Amino acid sequence: MTKAWIVRAGRDDSYDALALDKNLIAVGWSGAGDLTKTTTHADIHDRVQAAYREVERRTVENYAIQLLAFRSRMSEGDIVLYLQRTSPDVAVGRVTGPYEYRTDLPSDIRHVRPVHWSRTDIPRASVEREVLALPSLTTVYRINQADSLTRLERLLGHNPPTAPPEEPVTSGPPAQDDGSSPFTNLRRNLNYARSLATAGQHLDQLKVGSFEVSDVFRAAWVQSVAALDHWVRQEIRSRMLRLVAQPTAQKPKAFTAFQISLGLVEQVQLGTKTLVEALDQQLRDQGHLVYQNPDKIREGFGLVHDVKGFWDRVARVLTEQSGDGVVFTGKDIQEQLRQAVQRRHKIAHEYDEDPNDVSRKRPIDGPSTTQTIDYIEQVAAAILDVLNTPEPGAG
Repeated sequence: MTKAWIVRAGRDDSYDALALDKNLIAVGWSGAGDLTKTTTHADIHDRVQAAYREVERRTVENYAIQLLAFRSRMSEGDIVLYLQRTSPDVAVGRVTGPYEYRTDLPSDIRHVRPVHWSRTDIPRASVEREVLALPSLTTVYRINQADSLTRLERLLGHNPPTAPPEEPVTSGPPAQDDGSSPFTNLRRNLNYARSLATAGQHLDQLKVGSFEVSDVFRAAWVQSVAALDHWVRQEIRSRMLRLVAQPTAQKPKAFTAFQISLGLVEQVQLGTKTLVEALDQQLRDQGHLVYQNPDKIREGFGLVHDVKGFWDRVARVLTEQSGDGVVFTGKDIQEQLRQAVQRRHKIAHEYDEDPNDVSRKRPIDGPSTTQTIDYIEQVAAAILDVLNTPEPGAG
């Protein structure tokens, strides 16, 4: 039976053109070598483990699961949704052949499937359910929604008969949010920002002259930074309330030093509020705090987790999960976040003036906006991974 997949682009801007022009889809982990004769999970796992000795055991398993899906479970005739890096739109096509190991492509692109791309302009809003199911740090994912295949066939121009759903099969690691409401809301908010970027791109193609189309991209940029700020605040609140509801749980140092007002303390003593309710009220009263600067984000999460080398840990997760050879450092992540936030401030407070020509605005486009939105989502997912992973040696 036909299956459907999502594949996420690598972090090289040239990959989109390569995939769409040469009618292929590819994934990283080139260090695993030629998998033409390697078909089982055990064999692929051994290849990955030998090639990536420096990564954690669970990461090796994630690599192997995704490579196995791409190598052995994806089949000719399957539908592929491709999340482009240089466009807010989604490409949709059909796999036309078996797995190939290519040495004629750039060095980090080896594992390849031929694909006939039918459309490259599908708005993400049209496949939002499928995209929201994709874990934020996963490259290859089997779409499991029962009605998705029929809808995707229609996007390809077909009208297939309804077939009974297969038993769901997940081709990648479990979702990073684990049902977390704050992270789920973050992804929804970022998808709204992507829909703005999609609208801007389509209006730009129509050459609409009644208003400045680039302002739609600016709105998407502001929305994405606001989504990050809101998520950090909600994630901290959710985790602090869980901690205070567990009197015997070990607490981070910053949590034990957190102060609430004497008025709220008195209400707890009088029994008119529980300690959980008092803390919740204090956090709501501090809703004016902004979590956009990397230092503030690190300090905020220090309330719920004693993370040593916070941004370096986040960088390691991003580096290991990517599989595309891109190495991050903690300084890299902080600098890129600062640049995104500074651009947001320029847009919101300075009309995004071009410093070289104050009569004009600084250039902005769909690809750069989309990359910023995707980057914020992946950094947040990496932060969540760090927060959910016990410190080495922790009991």
